[in-house]
Amino acid sequence: MKKLLYITNIPAPYRQKRFNKMAEIFPEYGIDFEVLYMAKIEPDRDWIIPKDSYKYNHKFFKGVHPTIGGFYAHCNPSLLIRLRKNDYDIAIVGGMASPTHWLAPFFIPKSKLQVMSVESNLHSVERKTGIGARIKKKLLSKANAYQITGNPQKEYIEYFYPEAKNKTYIKLPNLINEEVFRDEVANLKTEKEALRTNFNVAENKQMWVLPVRLIPIKGVLPFLELLKGIKNVKLFILGVGELLDEIKNFIETHNLDVELVGFVQQKEVIKYYATADLFVLPSLKDPSPLSPIEAIASGLPILVSSRIGNLEDVLEENINGWCYDPIDEKDKGKNTVKLISELAKPQLRVIGKKSVVRYNNKFGTEYCLKQYANAIKNLLLN
Repeated sequence: MKKLLYITNIPAPYRQKRFNKMAEIFPEYGIDFEVLYMAKIEPDRDWIIPKDSYKYNHKFFKGVHPTIGGFYAHCNPSLLIRLRKNDYDIAIVGGMASPTHWLAPFFIPKSKLQVMSVESNLHSVERKTGIGARIKKKLLSKANAYQITGNPQKEYIEYFYPEAKNKTYIKLPNLINEEVFRDEVANLKTEKEALRTNFNVAENKQMWVLPVRLIPIKGVLPFLELLKGIKNVKLFILGVGELLDEIKNFIETHNLDVELVGFVQQKEVIKYYATADLFVLPSLKDPSPLSPIEAIASGLPILVSSRIGNLEDVLEENINGWCYDPIDEKDKGKNTVKLISELAKPQLRVIGKKSVVRYNNKFGTEYCLKQYANAIKNLLLN
């Protein structure tokens, strides 16, 4: 049995499903694994993770976790020391988002296989030159292989480290708990009218949902500009963040039918997905967001930014939804918002059914993880 260490920042509802399934599937491929966490929680991510939901080996490491301008700088010396042990065969470093992520590749012995997991794309990164680019190149050069969610991540890697084209790529789409977002949402849809009443959505209005952290890169304020003059839509924004007051003032100033709900736990989020007519994500940059995957599993048509890293997986344009560039295609965005607002709700439901088909074809958990486990096994054998 080969041992795999997976290094990541914090637990999350979507990771629980993935890691539990990995613990179930991996032994069939001769792989044991353990997750090394940098912290139990981060600000603005107040998920409730029940203790009994951990069905896989894991450990939380002590450290310091300063917040610097919205950046969560995890520093875990004990985790780095753990990587020096000779009791594993392969380590997956889950990104480049904190000091512990940056240092981990240098603490993994050369005798171990090292995989860098990358979700960023060239739209989602600010620094493409200078010291930031040199650091990315150095970190990417340490890896024997790369774990990516799609082609935009491959382009990102080879932009900073062209030699990566000669290395192995393992694809693992971001996975969600489909039992919740596909199956439970489908059951909740039988209560749709009652839920709409609870959410105070008039019969003659479409209900749109935008689950997002209220920070500049998520593009909420530019999107609200597109809603000016749109009368038959009520938008629900699920999230908190530094722009809360500014967004609230904009909504009031322009008399928009938008409700700021605040942070919502998963069990409540699915009620919005079950009730909504459209999912929205207008990010100015976004590596590989989970929320559009949740939305298509829930059977929602989607309106998303063309700058999200998993666009090609979640969207077939004009089939299960629409996209636009929120920076360079503001007119297209305005026209698309108007077009959607004029569709009848039964038309949107038909489009939403195509989202479920796309989800099943692209993100089925068991199929994706078996493909992933086989790729890891082959990497270990070569």
